[in-house]
Amino acid sequence: MGDEERVEEAPKKGGKKKLIILLLLVIILLGAGGGAAYFFLFKKKPSPAQQAAVPQPVQPAAPAMPAAGVGQPGAVVPQYFYKLDTFIVNLADEGGSRYLKVTMTLALSNKEVEKEIEKKLPVIRDAIITVISNKYYKDIATPAGKLALKREIMARVNILLTTGKVVDIYFTDFVVQ
Repeated sequence: MGDEERVEEAPKKGGKKKLIILLLLVIILLGAGGGAAYFFLFKKKPSPAQQAAVPQPVQPAAPAMPAAGVGQPGAVVPQYFYKLDTFIVNLADEGGSRYLKVTMTLALSNKEVEKEIEKKLPVIRDAIITVISNKYYKDIATPAGKLALKREIMARVNILLTTGKVVDIYFTDFVVQ
């Protein structure tokens, strides 16, 4: 009988260890889940002082109108637009096998810029083609890449303009093949 009691006690001790380990794992998982839920659900927005401390990217300034971004609350929507013909340009990827088909509309700071663009259209189209043809697929595949492309095109075109500025660019067609 003494042997039988020892046999019964051994599984109980092993079972207690397993139970303790299982309870610890459950507590850790619940703590981690609760911490994650708190972090994502109750995350504080940075204070204005903290936001001012974070450096903001420098954007070209428009003299008459701020750049209007999609979804920006309080952004002024430009009143003057110039729709460019579609561009089909080979990307800089090896072998020239990828190309970008893009149609864009330029948002202008004033009406006079439209007339200037019409006069300088071949030079402006060449500048845009040069910018696009130096891009790799990986450069324009992400939303951040598309935004960088817009900024680079805008900067290149604004160098050519004297009566005003392009304040934003809207891609109305954007296909990479």
